[in-house]
Amino acid sequence: MVRNKISAIRSWMKKMGFELIKSHLVNNKATKINYYSLGNFGIYEEISKGIEGGEKNASEKLRFISWTPWGIEFEVNSVNDLSEAYQDSINYNPEVIFG
Repeated sequence: MVRNKISAIRSWMKKMGFELIKSHLVNNKATKINYYSLGNFGIYEEISKGIEGGEKNASEKLRFISWTPWGIEFEVNSVNDLSEAYQDSINYNPEVIFG
């Protein structure tokens, strides 16, 4: 993902009030996952260090994953994607208070 999109997504999450609720390492510490929440809406950030075939390289992959209220996960590629997912979640379950 392009750095300016990553920055925009992180900025939007901070502005909206998302909180880091959990973080852990997987795949022999090659991948870090940060879980963020705003009320009952969640997204996670997956940071994969560049390890291919047991060899480290300089690249690092980062992606954001969210899920619909009905349990379908999808990759978030822009602030617009994340904003739409958040709004869909509110529309799907309006009695849930976020924030």
